[in-house]
Amino acid sequence: MDATYLKKYCYRLFIPVLGSIIIYLMASSAVFAAPAIPMGQQAVIPPMGQSAVAPPMGQIPEGQAPPSGEVSPEVFGKESGRIHPFLIVQGRWTDNLFTTKKNKKKEFITTIAPGVWIAIPGNRTKLLSIDTRSTSPGGLQLSRIEPEKSRRYQAYLLYSPEFELYTKHSKHNHVNHKAEGMLQWNLSSGLSFDLIDVYRQREDIAGNNIYDTLYRYNSNLLDLIATYQPSEKFIFRLSYSNYFLDYDESINSFRDRMDNTFDIYGFYKIKPKTSLFLQYSRSYIDFDKNYTLDSIENKYYAGINWAMTGKSRGRFKIGFIDKGFDHNSTQDQDGFSFELQTIHNLSAKRALQINAFRNFNESDFIKATSFYATGVDLGVLQRFSQKWTGAFNVSFEKDSYNGINREDDFLRLGPAVRYKPKDWLFFDLAFYWTNCESNMDEYSYRVHELIGSVTFSF
Repeated sequence: MDATYLKKYCYRLFIPVLGSIIIYLMASSAVFAAPAIPMGQQAVIPPMGQSAVAPPMGQIPEGQAPPSGEVSPEVFGKESGRIHPFLIVQGRWTDNLFTTKKNKKKEFITTIAPGVWIAIPGNRTKLLSIDTRSTSPGGLQLSRIEPEKSRRYQAYLLYSPEFELYTKHSKHNHVNHKAEGMLQWNLSSGLSFDLIDVYRQREDIAGNNIYDTLYRYNSNLLDLIATYQPSEKFIFRLSYSNYFLDYDESINSFRDRMDNTFDIYGFYKIKPKTSLFLQYSRSYIDFDKNYTLDSIENKYYAGINWAMTGKSRGRFKIGFIDKGFDHNSTQDQDGFSFELQTIHNLSAKRALQINAFRNFNESDFIKATSFYATGVDLGVLQRFSQKWTGAFNVSFEKDSYNGINREDDFLRLGPAVRYKPKDWLFFDLAFYWTNCESNMDEYSYRVHELIGSVTFSF
C-alpha cells in the first residue's frame, strides 16, 4: 500500500474509532458520575437546524443558560438526554442555481436530513457546531475557541445523511453525509484535552458560466487542543489539526490537498474573565498533484480574549502571515492578518454578533496561487417571545487573487425568522440576496433564495 493511498483514505478511520470509544463509554457510565468556499459558493443560511445567528465559530456559548422555556440539562441526570434523534426537511428556491451572470437556472431543492447525536454524560444542548471551508488553510476560516469545561469528561457523536432532490435538474440528485465527534478530558492537575473530528461530503457550484454542474468533494478536520494551567494567571495551549480535501471530479484535482497545522498559545489573565495572549502557528500545506503550490505558512499574533460582563464576550487578534512556497517558480507571499469573534447582548432579547477576518486562502482558481480574503459578518438576533425569534444578517468579503489580476467582492444580506411551538419542533423561514462583483466579468452573478424548513429534534 503506497503513501498516496494512505493519505487519501486515512481521514475515514477516525469517526469509526471515535464511535467505538463512545459506545464503550456508554457501557461504563459510572465513570462519568463525577460532576461535570468563496462566500458566494457556501451555504447562504446556517447549517440546517441551527440558529440564524450563531455564537463565534458556531460554538455553544460558554456558561450560557438554555433559552427561556427550555429545560436545563441537569434535570435529566445521567440516565437521560444521551440519544437525540432528529429530522430536518428543507425546501430551497433559487433563481440562479449555478451562480452565473447569464443563462440563469431556477430550481427548487428539497433536502431530507434524518440523523442522531449522542452525548455522554447526557446533555440537551448540541455540543459541537463547527463548519469547515475548503479554501481555508487548516479548514477553518476562524480559529476554534475552546469552550469552558463543566465536567470531568464529555463525549459527543453525530451522524446525518442529507438527501438532496432537484425538481428540474434531477441528474444532480445525491446524498451528502455529515459526521462529527468530540471528546473532552479534564484532569485535576490543570491539564485538559479537547479532540474533535468533522467529516463532510458535499459539493461546490461550478460558478464560471462554462459548466452547469456541481463538484462533489470529501473533507475531514481533526483538531486536538491540549491546555495546561499551572497557576491562576497563566495558561498554555498546544494544538494540532489535520485537514483533508478530496474532489471526485478530475477537473478539480488541482485542489486536492492535506494541511497539517501546529499552534502554540500563551495566555496571561489580567482579570478573571479577560486574558492577553501570544500565538504562533505553522501550517504545512501539501497538494496531491499541484505540487508547485505546496507551502508553509507561519502566523504570528497578539490578542485578547474577554468575557468582561454577562453581556459581552469575544476574541480579537492581530498579526502577520508569511507564506513560503516550496517550489522556486512560485513567489512567496506575506501580509497583515486579523481576526475578530464577538457577541454582545444588547438587551435580554436582542444580541449582536460580529465576525471579521483577513488571511490567505488556498486558490479555487487554477491560474492563481492563492487569494487574500478580507471579510466581515454582522448578525442581529431578536427574541420576540418564547416561541418567535428573528434575525438579520449582512456579510461582505473581498477576495484578491495572487498570480492573476482577479478581485471578487461578495455581499449577502437577508432576514430569517424561527417559530418554535414545542421544545422538539421548530420552523425556519429565510430570504437571502447575494451579489458578486468581479473584475473578470464572467465570475459576476446575483442570486435570490427563499428557504423554509421544519425540524423535529428530540
